[in-house]
Amino acid sequence: MRRLPPQAHEPVQLVTTDIDLGTAPTTSGALAIKVLLLEDRSDFRSVLREYLVSYSYDVTSVSSGIEGLREIMKSRFDVILCDMMMPRMGGEMFYWAVTRVRPATKNRFIFFTGHKNNPAIEFFFRRIKAKVLFKPFKLAALDAAMNEVVLKLG
Repeated sequence: MRRLPPQAHEPVQLVTTDIDLGTAPTTSGALAIKVLLLEDRSDFRSVLREYLVSYSYDVTSVSSGIEGLREIMKSRFDVILCDMMMPRMGGEMFYWAVTRVRPATKNRFIFFTGHKNNPAIEFFFRRIKAKVLFKPFKLAALDAAMNEVVLKLG
C-alpha cells in the first residue's frame, strides 16, 4: 500500500522509550514512494529533494537526462519530476527515451519549466497531456501534482 504525504497533524500522546542507536531504522512495512528528480540547477534540486524527503518520499536526484536514464535502467520509480531545460538531454528527449524503455511510466511524469510561452514546449505538453508546474511554483502545487500521480498508482 502506498503512503501519501500527511495533510494535517493529529494531536498525539507522547511516549518515551529507550532507543538503541546502534541499529539502523526500519520501516513500518509500508513502502516509500520512489521519486526520480531531474534538475540541472543544484540549488533548486537540493531544495526540492529536501522538501520531498521531509514527506518520506524516497528521492533519487540527478542533474541530467543522461544520469536519469541510468537510474531508470537500475530501478523503477513511482513519480518522475523532470525539468524541461537541461544540458545534453532535455525533458522531452528524456520522456521519449524513458517511455520507450518503460511504457508504464508515461503517466508518472510531472514536468517543470520556466519557459511558459515556448511554442515547442507547449506543443509537447499538449501532445502528451503532461502535468506541468511553471517556475516559480508553490510547494502546494507540487504537493497536489504528486498526490494526483500517486493516487493513480493505486
